[in-house]
Amino acid sequence: IKVGDVILSVNDEQVDTNAKLQKITKKSNGEILNLKIKRQEQEKEVKIEPVRDEVSGEYVLGLWVKDSSAGVGTVTFYDKKTKKFASLGHGVTETKENYVLPIQSGGITSTNIFSIEKGYAKQPGQLRGTISNNIIGDIMLNTKKGVYGFMLDDSYYKDKEEILVMKKTEIKEGKAKIRCTLDDNKISEYDIEIEKVLLTSTGNKNMIIKITDEELLNKTNGIIQGMSGSPIIQDNKLVGAITHVFLNDPTHGYAVFAENMI
Repeated sequence: IKVGDVILSVNDEQVDTNAKLQKITKKSNGEILNLKIKRQEQEKEVKIEPVRDEVSGEYVLGLWVKDSSAGVGTVTFYDKKTKKFASLGHGVTETKENYVLPIQSGGITSTNIFSIEKGYAKQPGQLRGTISNNIIGDIMLNTKKGVYGFMLDDSYYKDKEEILVMKKTEIKEGKAKIRCTLDDNKISEYDIEIEKVLLTSTGNKNMIIKITDEELLNKTNGIIQGMSGSPIIQDNKLVGAITHVFLNDPTHGYAVFAENMI
């Protein structure tokens, strides 16, 4: 079993929670278990022998398994006709291999940002926020170009302005703006520079951008975690969304085309 594997079943019994996996393991009496796993896009069968924990006396597998994930990010756009939303501009991953986690269910909530950790070279910053119990949307897809779903409460977006989408072939290198929410919990606009437009790029690193706004630089030092999905506006049209920060320079990062997200 390797990091990033998804456990599908144990002894032909479907497993989708930690609790169920632990229950089967405890009842195994140390007998070898047959696991069906998914590694990237391939299904495999592996065997594993539980061992008795010396402290608890119960049988365990010696694996660290997650059955959920959570974090702070930004919804990029919402289509009020279909009630679909797109966010982050990149997938939710848990491994160094950047393996995009499969999602069975999930939700988005309103968030209260209570502090900012500035970014530095080789030390990414982050927005710290609370996740409320107010579920405003259902997550349906986790992909390399973003997390997608359906909005449950469209009143949350009823006062937001409509905006046209700019085709990637029309994007110009030069001045643009991003919109993001910091610890004042208000959507604000900040100046950026689109330094390169990579038209042949098909993933989520389609543009190289630089943060130039002094106010934003004073608050964050550049791009920090939680700003992923922040929309980029040029000539009053939606161009794309922030996706990554450069490890050695937080003022620079990558962005995905809005056209690619759509």
